[in-house]
Amino acid sequence: MFIESLKDRTLDQQCTVTRPGVSSIAASYAVELFVSLLHQPLKELTPAYYATTTTKDAIGNTSDIPEGLLGIIPHSIRGSLFNYENILPATKKFTQCIACSEKVVEAFRAEGDSFLFKVFETSTYLTNLTGISEYERINNEIIDLESDLELSD
Repeated sequence: MFIESLKDRTLDQQCTVTRPGVSSIAASYAVELFVSLLHQPLKELTPAYYATTTTKDAIGNTSDIPEGLLGIIPHSIRGSLFNYENILPATKKFTQCIACSEKVVEAFRAEGDSFLFKVFETSTYLTNLTGISEYERINNEIIDLESDLELSD
């Protein structure tokens, strides 16, 4: 029996022809981004490209110019080889991120290794610390309410 093991994979995971071409594009982007970061005063803390400075030209027209000496610093680059297009998605930092939110960073700085042990020993520690478990509880209540409404119809 033949199993289609590549069915749900992206093109770069499926194709041995595409992978070398895409990897060189990704490597060149990485080099350019690294050079741009080296010229930024905030280095790796540089905000995403949505941070702009409004300037006026000689006529008085205003325009938004991305901050940075070498232009924008995207935090993510999505590309399409089909139409040779790059998309630079950017969002503000998620305040309840389990990796970099203020609560997580502060807890790590305050507790050090004991913080890490708590994370490793308890699967829900980070979601409780950041408040994501509260979102899950509310979501489950909404799902329960919707299913109750469907049953009553």
